[in-house]
Amino acid sequence: MRSRPRSPSSQARHDERGFTLIELLVVIAIITLLMSILMPALAGAREQAKQVKCVANLKQIGLGMHYYFNEWTEWFPFSKYEGLTALYSMHGFYYGGHPGRLAPGHAGEWWGYYNTYYRDTPLGRPFNRYIYPELPNWDVRENDPLFDGVRNVPVFQCPSDKGATWTNDPNAEPWCTSAYWYCGSSYLTNYLFARYWADDSHPRSDPNVPTPWQHYANALVRVQLQRDASRFVILLEDGMAWGLWNYLPRRGWHNRWNRHSMLFLDGHAANMLTDTAQGTSGLGWKACSGNNRDDRRAWWNKRDDPDYQYRDLLPLPGQ
Repeated sequence: MRSRPRSPSSQARHDERGFTLIELLVVIAIITLLMSILMPALAGAREQAKQVKCVANLKQIGLGMHYYFNEWTEWFPFSKYEGLTALYSMHGFYYGGHPGRLAPGHAGEWWGYYNTYYRDTPLGRPFNRYIYPELPNWDVRENDPLFDGVRNVPVFQCPSDKGATWTNDPNAEPWCTSAYWYCGSSYLTNYLFARYWADDSHPRSDPNVPTPWQHYANALVRVQLQRDASRFVILLEDGMAWGLWNYLPRRGWHNRWNRHSMLFLDGHAANMLTDTAQGTSGLGWKACSGNNRDDRRAWWNKRDDPDYQYRDLLPLPGQ
């Protein structure tokens, strides 16, 4: 006996039946597996894009630096004032960026802003006149509608800026969420040689007259421009600066150990391997730094260092 053929409506009802629970669970498991495989790759791609942007920012700052060098005879602006010791006048962000912000009640409050003697106008940071020449040259205060506007200087912002770390612990949390937000720039100057060689290492004939440390520091900059401009680091990430000071490994802002973004004196920029636990120079880079005038690992105390011959450089004449 032949079975009756299904009616069209019966066939449609059969074809419209939903997935079974097991089928749904299998699909969800497959999607979860694919997500677990793809998410790290996507996160890595996003971070790589941020790293490319960071290096591009540094290259643009490098152009501004060389415009400044052309106008100021290859003189790098480490500090706002020459008449004070480096300890009391230098901060690593003075060269460019915005004036910074207050961080009320925070132990790591940014002194370069709250101390009005050292605070800069938006155009007062030296490289700004070549990168953001439209900025005002007066102190824009917190109640001024321009306050946030003049702090929009994205060339000085690393997209992965994770904040300044004022501690010896390489795994410690930074004291601020973003060096750019608080201090005006994501990128520090390579100031350790200026602080500990140019200032501390030169005796004062009169203890009341500070050493002209900027003139010593820029004598070394002049030598490096002529001799090793493609290796000498002039701007770097905060983590690398602390790694150099402590001779410890540090994680860079782009989430890789001992890899940091930096600008060199010749104007090129790169994100490079810099094993700061091994010293203050490496393949393709050197910082000429140290953490005190008697630091035995600093170039000015190592007779076999190629730069040791410059430890007794004479200071440049005043600007």
